[in-house]
Amino acid sequence: MNATTSSLQPVTLKLTPRRPALVAGYDNTVDLLVQVQGPDTPPLDHQKPQLNLAFVLDRSGSMDGPPLQEAIRCIRRMVERLNPQDRAALVVYDDRVQTLVPNGLLRDNVQRFSVLNEIQSGGCTDLHGGWLQGVREVAPYVKSDTVSRVLLLSDGQANRGLTEMSEINAQCAELAAAQVTTSTYGLGFHFNEDLMDGMAKAGQGNAYYGETADDLMDPFQREFDLLDALCAKQLRLRLEPLAGIEAAVLNLYAKEQETTILPDLAYGSEAWAVIRLKIPAHLSGQGEGGSCYCLRVEVSAQTLDGNAMVLPASIELPSLPVQAFNSISENELVALRVSEVEAADIQEQAQQAARRGDWKQVRRLMRDVRKRAKDNPWLGKIVDKLEKLAEQEDTERFAKESLFSSRALYSRIASKDEGALYDADIEAAKPSFLRRKKEQGKDQS
Repeated sequence: MNATTSSLQPVTLKLTPRRPALVAGYDNTVDLLVQVQGPDTPPLDHQKPQLNLAFVLDRSGSMDGPPLQEAIRCIRRMVERLNPQDRAALVVYDDRVQTLVPNGLLRDNVQRFSVLNEIQSGGCTDLHGGWLQGVREVAPYVKSDTVSRVLLLSDGQANRGLTEMSEINAQCAELAAAQVTTSTYGLGFHFNEDLMDGMAKAGQGNAYYGETADDLMDPFQREFDLLDALCAKQLRLRLEPLAGIEAAVLNLYAKEQETTILPDLAYGSEAWAVIRLKIPAHLSGQGEGGSCYCLRVEVSAQTLDGNAMVLPASIELPSLPVQAFNSISENELVALRVSEVEAADIQEQAQQAARRGDWKQVRRLMRDVRKRAKDNPWLGKIVDKLEKLAEQEDTERFAKESLFSSRALYSRIASKDEGALYDADIEAAKPSFLRRKKEQGKDQS
């Protein structure tokens, strides 16, 4: 094998095959793990990126009582965490959209957030209108060295204004390309998880949910801990396989033209993807150990000081006879990540089957996920929860937990030292955005 690694501070790029060889004379399927890794810690002169945020809060009638009060508490706590040079706005919506705090620097604006104490619940849910007003507050202050994001919270269905998911997602993608990203927070069991997840995926942000008002603080905390630790954004993965070789990213990431959009990267973490290569027999070599060139990848990114970077890496694999190939052990981490992205895809299928009321299909799919959890304790914990919900045929809870745990499996940024071991105490000691949760809708801090 001849796998090259390229580095350009503050990010490094690695390619690791599941097995570091090809079987001569046969069609080969090769799984590769791409790891885009940030440095362990920030430099001594590191300054946190300026944040440019819009909090967009659903105050429709269904939010009345503890849900609205807890959402207000979360926003108040997050405002307290912001630095004086950060910018923030506050938008609320029911069937009307209001900007209660226009976007401004916190050092000049913090007192205006006392209006949080006056918010009361109202009517229906113009979710798109609220989000769009948040975008309007953030967009004028976008800069290459700033993180600009709309944080959207809702507990219900979009039933006023634009409600077509494909159109809303397309707008989220368009704004993300202009560096206004979207993260979403669903509350309870009645929000549209496909819409909220789709907006975050297209909007290049994060999707969270809380089963109860008491579970809301955890996702807000995870988001802000991540924003504080970012070292690179706008990560794009491009594949350039040898002619005749097929290459596909297995993670359910959004695409942008000929590139795959990877998550933003934080210190001490890695963004990653699994690539599957289909190599025909005539390109697999003669079995004499000669090197076979397979693939070049390129990752582009932007550092938080506004500088662009491009990281290339390529991989060549030796050609071996069957017996020699079979004697090579699999890479444990690559096998682990493959099991997770395959489980994520199956869980999304199960979520759709649950929505159709096809619980026989759900249970069959969960058996498939269970097989992939054989050597993956974290995935096993996730399956335990989903199987219980499937037994109860609880459509809303199963649909949300399966979809959001699917997203956690395939799109999380991971600890650089993450392996098969899963221990709750070890996870609790990690930064909140790197913890592998066994239940996505529950506060496990």
